[in-house]
Amino acid sequence: MWWRRQLASVKLLGRCFSAAASGEQTRLGIIGVPFAKGQGKQGVELAPDLLRESNLRQVLQSSDERLLITDYGNLHYAVDETLLQQQRQHYYHIRNYADFMACNLALIEQVQVMLQQNAQFLTIGGDHAIGFGSVAGHLQHTPNLSLVWIDAHADINLHNTSQSGNIHGMPVSFLLRELRNTWQHAALDKVAPNCLSKDQLVYIGLRDIDPYEAFILNKFGIRYYAMDSIDRMGVPKVIEMTLDALDTQNKIHVSFDIDALDSNVAPCTGTAVRAGLTLREGISIVEALRDTKRVQGMDIVEINPKLGTPQDVRTTVDSALEILKSMFGYRRSGARHYSNLDTGILGHEQ
Repeated sequence: MWWRRQLASVKLLGRCFSAAASGEQTRLGIIGVPFAKGQGKQGVELAPDLLRESNLRQVLQSSDERLLITDYGNLHYAVDETLLQQQRQHYYHIRNYADFMACNLALIEQVQVMLQQNAQFLTIGGDHAIGFGSVAGHLQHTPNLSLVWIDAHADINLHNTSQSGNIHGMPVSFLLRELRNTWQHAALDKVAPNCLSKDQLVYIGLRDIDPYEAFILNKFGIRYYAMDSIDRMGVPKVIEMTLDALDTQNKIHVSFDIDALDSNVAPCTGTAVRAGLTLREGISIVEALRDTKRVQGMDIVEINPKLGTPQDVRTTVDSALEILKSMFGYRRSGARHYSNLDTGILGHEQ
């Protein structure tokens, strides 16, 4: 299949792709995290290289000529005995806890490196378990942070509330100050000391919420706009309410699960739920967040090219690229930067 072709080289570490020679440039760092152990379906680990093969860099570059892109390749990690001991003693009922934590610890460090060298970063999963490390690393660099989690699922289960044991349904619970004591054996105060404030978390697109997740959301008054709210109020109102909830002094992290989109436009994902966001609605949401000029980090996760036909894969990848190019500069109303154009084409007034 077209997506199975291997990259000629993944030696993209540190390679910079220059935008136009003139104009103010924005540095964007990209890291692939081919992690698939947060759930039971193999295939999501292929997504970072699949997006690269699908001209990710060119798509982003064409969205804004001022982008200066550095691709840091794919993340690597190693599991140590301390994490295995935590898994054996305390989190044995969670699948692959030690791998989850090892991957995310490496990602926490990598995100901080990228933000030291770039104005923005993009994390490409893998499954949504990597949302912990991506946001936690962002918090270590930028403590005043707001999080917009765009997803069909809340991903806020605890180790003792998850029915599946799949840790891709738990990453948000590692991030919130109010839930930190439920992970008392995970040494979070050491590995990710900065927490997310519950009033700076907003969910958009939920439509498959577990009972304990609903209890947690309501107990702590966490803002969430499920699909019934979006249908009732409309995307513009939801965007308005989301932006009103976010501290205007904070930077923003956007974590986008491809299953937030309806399965008609994103069929290749492990936990697809019908009646989701249209592609236009997804684009509208990321455009509004982009236009705040405060988005500093983004995740795109849960693309699984092993699920569905080749056409399904192409449809899903094309939808993801539309979301990403809108986040990083493409404007449906037309470009606003003209450094590569001959602006004398209209002549001069006499």
